[in-house]
Amino acid sequence: MEEDLLRASELFERARRLDKEQRMVFDYFYKNVSVGDLRALMELEKLGVRDPQARIDELVEMGLLEKGMDCYNLAKPLREYIFKRGR
Repeated sequence: MEEDLLRASELFERARRLDKEQRMVFDYFYKNVSVGDLRALMELEKLGVRDPQARIDELVEMGLLEKGMDCYNLAKPLREYIFKRGR
């Protein structure tokens, strides 16, 4: 459990250093946790994110998001932290 908390802490620290658009995408998934890929792209575009697929891919590469089956999820350590501790 201590290791999970440490991993979540590292990811939150990484999230603090995101640029404006990356932060918008991260906040969107923080609020929604898991979203279908097409819906996420449409909603992020409506929020003003230019090239949302590129921003999502960047966050996947950083370990902040995960690609599921036809969806994107907040990274598992962050999901677990949220569900255990609350937002």
